[in-house]
Amino acid sequence: MDSKDLLKAVVLLGLFLVAGPALGAVIRGRRKWQGMVFFLMCFMTISGFFHAAEWGLTLHDLPDYRGHARGFHVYFNEVLAVALIVASYLESPRRFRWVPPGLVFYLAYIAMSLVSIVNAPSALYVSMAAFKAVEVILIFVAAYNYLQTVEEARLMLTAFALTMIWQLIVVLKMKYVDHLYQVMGTFEHQNALAMYANLIGLVFLGAGVGPKQPRSTLYLIGFLVCLWIVECTLSRGGLVALAAGAVAVMFLSLADKITVRRLVIVGGLAALGMVGVVIALNTILARFHDSYNADSALTRLMLNTASREMVRDYPLGVGWNNFGVMIDPPYHYGDIIDNYFKRTGDETTADRNKGIVESHYFLLLSETGYEGLAAYFVFIGYFLWCNARAAWCFRNHFLGAASIGIGIGCLSNYLQSTLERVLTQPRNMMEWLLLLALTSRIETWRRQAKKERALARNDPNLSEPMGHRELIR
Repeated sequence: MDSKDLLKAVVLLGLFLVAGPALGAVIRGRRKWQGMVFFLMCFMTISGFFHAAEWGLTLHDLPDYRGHARGFHVYFNEVLAVALIVASYLESPRRFRWVPPGLVFYLAYIAMSLVSIVNAPSALYVSMAAFKAVEVILIFVAAYNYLQTVEEARLMLTAFALTMIWQLIVVLKMKYVDHLYQVMGTFEHQNALAMYANLIGLVFLGAGVGPKQPRSTLYLIGFLVCLWIVECTLSRGGLVALAAGAVAVMFLSLADKITVRRLVIVGGLAALGMVGVVIALNTILARFHDSYNADSALTRLMLNTASREMVRDYPLGVGWNNFGVMIDPPYHYGDIIDNYFKRTGDETTADRNKGIVESHYFLLLSETGYEGLAAYFVFIGYFLWCNARAAWCFRNHFLGAASIGIGIGCLSNYLQSTLERVLTQPRNMMEWLLLLALTSRIETWRRQAKKERALARNDPNLSEPMGHRELIR
């Protein structure tokens, strides 16, 4: 460890072992203060005010490596997560949950992915990916234990709504002041921004179209903001995914209960969408016909082919975060790309650093093998099942409406992951895990409501379960 890394390590130890716990002790029992810390933790998932920045420190930084983990990066909002964890634990050790519902499936996915280390040319790179996957658990556990009431769940969506409004300001500056063709906001790539907005935007739509509440208008504004952001990114996948997801959310919302308000909102959003498409039609069509689209598709195909060859030779995977090693010499898996360039007359060199496969599932398959991919499907499948059960249990209620949005938003990202590995990006991962934490908390409330309804049926003196009354406040 060099002197810079040593200094960073000292700073991080101070933040996580001293500053974070001290802040947690200060905000213990002060729900408003905890709400502000939680709000800031959500906002800091975008990691930048006016452009992409890294709100954190990296140990053993490898900026030239083409993998999805290039060092041991620690984000500062994880210090806030530690503070919230400490505050929640000190308030009620018995109520605190170290392993909320569903977390065991995420841990199983990490464990199965680590099996691939037996084939990895670099165990260090495997440890970097594992570190990135494990550290976001702090945010998951912090969010789950902070979210004690429905009002705090609404606060979470409010925090994200204001975050996206700020993101829109940055995006509009880039588009109309800096005159960028494809904007990326505070993200490293426009596709990552598009899918971040896609995920939370569909949650806004679900909550906004759901039963009327004080912040329904803010959530609908949040959805329109996300729609505008995705249009500015000109991400083809993002545009299609958001449009399809919005149709699905509105259909399920109407299936939940048809009301005049919902019909008006759906009709209004459809009209606004038509106007937006007409205004931006030429730009969108030009993006879909960009000359480099064919080259991009061919590169994806060749990388997918290399991925299949890797898993054929190594069924347990070539090593988590090691695709970037295996695609270059002395390994032969990148030969398909080199041979293509040779046939087209472009020169290639033996030390050329190639990219990694774009599809998240091909990346999982090649790096973590069949066991890692299977564990991942079980993990995401469990939370989608939780969303579906919550949407049914809390019909015509904010929690049910939000669950529809989370479920469709996640499903949209999972489908888009066939083309983009955005859920390996730290900003997208943090947003995703926060919404899964909300899903986990809603699942806890669903179980409580189920038990209390059963008690109410067995005890004629209980006309309505106490927990159910609490949920519909």
